Amino acid sequence: MAGLHDQQFEVAKIRKSIAPFQLKRTCFAGMLVWHAFSWISRGTWSARRSWKPMKAIARQKNGLLFDEINALQATGRHYLDSTAINPLVRRWRALGHEIDALMKVDACSAWELVGAWKGLSGDVASTEEAFANSARLGNSGTNRINWMVNRLNLGLFSAAQALYAEVGKAEDGFFTEVLEEGYCSGAIQQAAKFIERAEEMHIKGNINLTNEIIKANAILKIAGFSDARIAQHLDVAGTVLRRHRIRPDGALRTTAAPSDFNGVTYAFKVPVSAESAFDMNIELAKEEDRAGIDKHIAFDVVFEPLSS
Repeated sequence: MAGLHDQQFEVAKIRKSIAPFQLKRTCFAGMLVWHAFSWISRGTWSARRSWKPMKAIARQKNGLLFDEINALQATGRHYLDSTAINPLVRRWRALGHEIDALMKVDACSAWELVGAWKGLSGDVASTEEAFANSARLGNSGTNRINWMVNRLNLGLFSAAQALYAEVGKAEDGFFTEVLEEGYCSGAIQQAAKFIERAEEMHIKGNINLTNEIIKANAILKIAGFSDARIAQHLDVAGTVLRRHRIRPDGALRTTAAPSDFNGVTYAFKVPVSAESAFDMNIELAKEEDRAGIDKHIAFDVVFEPLSS
């Protein structure tokens, strides 16, 4: 893999680390912006359904709770240990009580918050159950998007790709907001298709990100490397990361060297020593063998120490 970093190559990196992705807020003001400007703004996430006065307080409260969840997530690169006794966990537990209080007011949004709250502790089953409950109750405007975000933060890349295929369409108005998340789920071909459709609709996104996706898609298309195959690699990496209770934090690198090498590397930064990162890569290789992953020079997944 050293060759991927040689200065003679043209290396394009995604504009920021993929995760921990932040949750999208819901607020009444954002809803007015959505109805007025549709795809123009990349501001606060907002609900698409009609606003009901009796839910105004709940929506304002939801925004504050999403901010609190994002703030807790930003305190570290590991999942919270819910059995520990420390200020962070006490803060996390208190937040859970506040979310419970919203159930009778707006159960759809409350279950969405429960899913995000459970995701902080790395509880995959409870996170999935909570978001499924929210989705069954309706569309809060953000619940499917935040479900996708939490799947990324839990290392469930195939599942995140499935949701991206639903929420990333240009026609639905969230194309620019979730393009990066879709790219980082490994849905590179899907993202390229959405970009093509957005261009037909004269919707503009981040030009640098768009170019990166198009470049990566061209390389992987030639290699016959599908999104599903990418997700298989990433899901195995997610398994290793969850085992170490590390939240995914990675970057896609597209390397283009005419007549020499073309490939895409998904590098996860891990908060461990170089020696431990090496051990994690050995662990990853063994898991890939057990999963029957067919390795290809055009795509690779690696763990890199945070200090590198």
